[in-house]
Amino acid sequence: MTDQLAADTALLKLRDLDVTYRHAGRRGGAVHAVRGVDLTVHRGEIVGLVGESGSGKSSIGSAILGLVTVTGGGVEFDGADITRSSRSERRLLARRMQVVFQDPFGSMNPAHTVGDTLAEALRHNLGLPADQIRERVLRALDDVGLPPGAARRYPAAFSGGQRQRIAIARALVMEPDFIVCDEAVSALDLSVQAQVLNLLAQLKRTRGLSYLFISHDLSVVRYLSDTIVVLYAGRVVERGPAAQVADHPAHPYTRALLAAAPVPDPVAQRQRQTERRHALAAVPAAGRVSQGCAFAPRCPFAQETCWTTRPELTDHDGVTVACHRYDQITAEAA
Repeated sequence: MTDQLAADTALLKLRDLDVTYRHAGRRGGAVHAVRGVDLTVHRGEIVGLVGESGSGKSSIGSAILGLVTVTGGGVEFDGADITRSSRSERRLLARRMQVVFQDPFGSMNPAHTVGDTLAEALRHNLGLPADQIRERVLRALDDVGLPPGAARRYPAAFSGGQRQRIAIARALVMEPDFIVCDEAVSALDLSVQAQVLNLLAQLKRTRGLSYLFISHDLSVVRYLSDTIVVLYAGRVVERGPAAQVADHPAHPYTRALLAAAPVPDPVAQRQRQTERRHALAAVPAAGRVSQGCAFAPRCPFAQETCWTTRPELTDHDGVTVACHRYDQITAEAA
């Protein structure tokens, strides 16, 4: 993809994004959740953002949606800077940008029918007449595989997987271009996860949607995404085509995430557990604070330069990696 084509098709761009939470009672007074993140989502693309709890991935999603304050850098959507959009501007953005959270039931009013829940944003944000609202609600329900009668029922009448379909339908009624999926399948059984992932992939094709798909599970991200971005301690440590990052991880942390993903074969699962223990092996200086790579205290490959100098993201055959020892680790793996 040429630079000009990439610029033309970029829908969302994060530029050197920082998010810091202030805590008066915390020593130091602040938590730096996101540090200098660059990220691009092109039209029709699914970018998977993966990392363990506390890596900063949900903070990135919240910054895009305007739910937390951006303390550095910026957010562009379709060429416009939305970093510090006003409330009225965010209401307009909601027509093109939506979100699906992990817990759909927690964001639904149990006293409202599904139809009322889906229609609420259309009434308040778009002011559509009743017949158009009904048409959009029924179309959204049909697109997520639910019958028209679901609109007359209450959230408690549905299973967890069905409620997640309702949450997706609520995003679809606004007819957006872009959806943030924040751990959207992590609370579901494996079989239901697969159904919802297939649904999201289908909607990408039929509605031309783009997603930022946030998850802690590299195997789930691999299944759905075109591009994978790996986050550790608020920084990007690896980025590249999904198949290449997931099947041939370059950064030691990405390898550890892959080893943590469960597989149905018990022999292979035991092997992965062994690999994970090796990947996150305790190192002699585990109590030392790293001034360089944040992963150094957990990395079995760390050397002195890893502790003193922060690695920059560099390109290696189409994958961008922040690791001083990339060449040596790759040679050993080969």
